[in-house]
Amino acid sequence: MKLGLKIFLIIIALVLVAGLSRVFYMFNKPHRNIEKESPAFILDDSVLFNSFTTDNNISNQMYVDKVIQVSGVISELFIYDYRVSVILDDEVNCDFSKLSIEKNKLLVDTLKIGDYITLKGKCDGYDNIMGVVLTQCFVITSDEN
Repeated sequence: MKLGLKIFLIIIALVLVAGLSRVFYMFNKPHRNIEKESPAFILDDSVLFNSFTTDNNISNQMYVDKVIQVSGVISELFIYDYRVSVILDDEVNCDFSKLSIEKNKLLVDTLKIGDYITLKGKCDGYDNIMGVVLTQCFVITSDEN
């Protein structure tokens, strides 16, 4: 076999091994632990909402895919079998993961409309219908009114 062909096949084999290694790593890397991650920002719900409605592009760069701790009054509460969504002051939609519901079961069960709550979640951005969207939320504190 010619030397050029051997080198070409070796390079192809190395590229293939590197690609397969990357795929294996991506499928097996650990998930983010939002509950244990420190928040990048601690904000009031109206500050977060106003930031997105004032300049969506800058807010996306600042907040999206970051862990944010946000506080506000529960204006709507949706509890399904394994899904809980809390809307703060009709501005911030916080969706709880199944894991966070299981870990915070007693606290989640006591939530009511009108409660002042502090929670932490991953910011997914702004939606014209839902407002600012946080996912994988965990309750930090809840004060009944």
